[in-house]
Amino acid sequence: MRAQSKPFIVEVKSSRRQERRQSASIWGNLDLAAVAEEIAEELPQPATTPEETAGAQ
Repeated sequence: MRAQSKPFIVEVKSSRRQERRQSASIWGNLDLAAVAEEIAEELPQPATTPEETAGAQ
């Protein structure tokens, strides 16, 4: 006759890797570079003096 084995319990533990949750950033998915470009387009451009344009060449 076969020997009886002791009963055992299988315990399933949560994995160590945390679930990927939303970023804690206050900016969320906001693209700051795009916002900066948009604002730069809206700002009035400073008038260039003839001296500045001559120095750029």
